[in-house]
Amino acid sequence: MSLNAKKLSSIADRKQKLLDEEIELIEKRTNEIGAIAKRFELLTLSDEIITGLFLQAVKAKEENSDQLREWEDAGTQFLKPKKITNIQAA
Repeated sequence: MSLNAKKLSSIADRKQKLLDEEIELIEKRTNEIGAIAKRFELLTLSDEIITGLFLQAVKAKEENSDQLREWEDAGTQFLKPKKITNIQAA
C-alpha cells in the first residue's frame, strides 16, 4: 500500500471515530435535555407548545438576543448547587 493510501485510510478511520463520537454525544445531549424537561414536568405539554419554545430559542440565538443571556443567567442560578446550612438550636 502506498504512503498516500495509508494516510487516506488513516484519515477515513479517524473520521469514522469522530462520527461515532458525535452520534454518542448527540444521544447523551438528547437524554440531558429530556431529563430537564422531565424535571420541570414539561413532558405532558403538547408538541406545539414545545416546538414554540424551541422556535423562540432559535430566534433568540439567530438574533444574538439579550434573552439568551437572561435565560443563561436564570439557568445558572437554578442549577447552582445549593449551600446546605445546619442551624442548630443552642
